[in-house]
Amino acid sequence: MRNVGDLQLFTPGPVNVPPRVLAAGARPMLHHRTPEFSRILSSMLEKAQHLFGTRQDVLPVHGSGRAAMEGTITNLFAPGDEILSICNGNFGEMYAKIAEYHQLTVRRICTDWLKPLDLHEVATALREHPAAKAITAVQCETSTAVVNDIAAIAALAREHGKLLVVDAVAAAGCMPMEFEGWGLDAMVTASQKGLMSPTGLSLAVLSDRAWKASEAVRPRGYYVQFREIRRLLHGERPETPGSTPVSLIASVEEALRMIDEEGKAEVYARHVRMAAAVRAGVTAMGLALFPEVSTCRAASVTACSVPPATDAPTLRAVLKDDFAVVLARGLGPYKDRVVRIGHMGYFFPKDGLTVVAALEAALHKLGCLPRPGSGTAACIQALG
Repeated sequence: MRNVGDLQLFTPGPVNVPPRVLAAGARPMLHHRTPEFSRILSSMLEKAQHLFGTRQDVLPVHGSGRAAMEGTITNLFAPGDEILSICNGNFGEMYAKIAEYHQLTVRRICTDWLKPLDLHEVATALREHPAAKAITAVQCETSTAVVNDIAAIAALAREHGKLLVVDAVAAAGCMPMEFEGWGLDAMVTASQKGLMSPTGLSLAVLSDRAWKASEAVRPRGYYVQFREIRRLLHGERPETPGSTPVSLIASVEEALRMIDEEGKAEVYARHVRMAAAVRAGVTAMGLALFPEVSTCRAASVTACSVPPATDAPTLRAVLKDDFAVVLARGLGPYKDRVVRIGHMGYFFPKDGLTVVAALEAALHKLGCLPRPGSGTAACIQALG
């Protein structure tokens, strides 16, 4: 690899970690059973409650996002229980696979990755499967760079008396999340995306209805037991089961402090502005947004099809080797024809210009863009 400087991540997780967050995680180690650490843990959880729009306990889970996802299945449902899974992307499908692994009966709905979420299909499935106990859904489906209308899905779930379980891993910290205002029952997120921290910590929130459902289930696993996590949070001083990832907790606490300082509304508005600027640059280069038909594009990630003259692996290699810029490949059947640009977390106008200019330069080098400049100019104009 050429010496072109430090790599910059413009992937939909993990993301570039702010210096303040890196510094917080690099503090001298604290023991996880001390008052000093409990104060940091309490602060982190209180800030997370504010971000998620809830007064419920925020449960720290020692593991990446899929650990908390699996925890919602093993703590809320029993083998044989029936659920509906919205599978309009890779991570919606992941929720379905986790549930099947734990012997739930899964009814997949909205399975076309190229079409926006069909609420009519959700409502029909709820009528056709009255025994289903819940719906699983992804708020921001990074495989297709679209957002599902979680508030509307929640309204349907409530109407039919079902739980709604939401993967907000790529949404929390990037776009609005109102756990109680929308009527959600379980929500999970993770540290490495909008929370601007290293990978390895996930967070979960349960509604009163979900806690009641958990009381009827014996958790099928030793590692992630929500009731035990909550018990230790309400002990003499807040703790977590096992050896806590102290540095990760400190990092996320600092990241949430930064979000509070900027303001939630301002953070969300910045993500919308950055998404518009990146997409202006991408489309001005002649690249098609993926999927082409979508009325609900995410503020945290952009996906686009690569020109026919190259492929995603080749384009990504040039970006990395020549410009120290890392993009993500597409997922599933689109891994060779789609690249994904993360603009989440610690992402500002200079970052938008950097990734658009690097993409334009790489396409020019590959012979896919004979006259470069239109993409960067469009990004500049969109930024005002």
